[in-house]
Amino acid sequence: MKQKIFLYAAGLSSRILVMMCLAACAFTVSRAQEPADTVSRKAVVDSIAARYDSWQTATISGKLRMEGLPVTPSVKIFMERDSSVIISLRAPLMGEVGRAEIYSDTLLVVNKMKKTFVKEPLSAAFAYYPGTLSDVQSILLGRPVIAGMGELVPEIAGAVDLYPGSDGQYSLVPDDRHMPDGFNYGYLIDVAYRPVALLVLPLAKESTVVSVSYDYGEKGYDLSIVYESPDRNKGGTLELDYPVWEGSPIQPLKINGKYIQLNLSDFMKSF
Repeated sequence: MKQKIFLYAAGLSSRILVMMCLAACAFTVSRAQEPADTVSRKAVVDSIAARYDSWQTATISGKLRMEGLPVTPSVKIFMERDSSVIISLRAPLMGEVGRAEIYSDTLLVVNKMKKTFVKEPLSAAFAYYPGTLSDVQSILLGRPVIAGMGELVPEIAGAVDLYPGSDGQYSLVPDDRHMPDGFNYGYLIDVAYRPVALLVLPLAKESTVVSVSYDYGEKGYDLSIVYESPDRNKGGTLELDYPVWEGSPIQPLKINGKYIQLNLSDFMKSF
C-alpha cells in the first residue's frame, strides 16, 4: 500500500496551511484510518463539480507578486478550452515583459527583457508527470485534477479516497490504483467544496515539496505556488480576478531573429 498525503487545517487560512505543510504537517494515513464510504464520497465530489461553470474561452486578469521582481507586473490570461493557455505579463511604462504560451503539444516561454525564449514539446515539460494542457487550465481555475484522468468529475469519483476532518474540511487523495509512480499528492478541500491546497511530494527528491494554495475573496482569488527543496526555494503568487467567460483573446506572439533560444534549464537560471 502506498503512503498517502493527509492534510488538516482546522480554522487556518490556505497561506498558513502551506507554511505548516512545508514544515512537515503532511503525514501518512495508517491502515487503520478508513476513507469515507462510497455514498459520502460521491456526495462531496458531486458538490465539488457542481461549482464548475461550463466554458469554452476564459480571460483572467490580475497581478504577479514574486520575491526579487523590481516591479509588480499585471497579468492577463486567455484560455481556450483544451486548446491553449496564453499568459501575458506587463510592467508599468514598459509594456509586455514576458509571455508564456501553452498548447496541446508545445510550450513557449519568452523573456522580452532579456530577449530569450524557450520552446519545446509539452511532453518534455511534463516528462515526470502525466499531465496535459487541460490540467493546467483546471489548476488555474481552482479545480482538482487527478493525474492521468483530468479534472475531478463525478464519473471518476471512484478514483479518489476522501478523509473527513473534524473542521468540515476534507483530504482528497487518489486511491492506490491511481496514485502515479514517482510522487504522492493530495488536496485539501474546504467547507465550500473548493480546493485550498494541493501538496506534491516527489519520492526521488528527499525534503522537496511543491505546493499550490488558493485564497478566495469576494472579487477573486490568490493562487500561490511554492517549490521548496534543500538547495532551492522558489515561489510566487498570482492575485487573480474571477474569470470572465468568453473574454477577449490574446494574439500569439511572433518570435523574431533578435531573440536567443535557450533550453529550459538555462532559461530558468537566467532569472
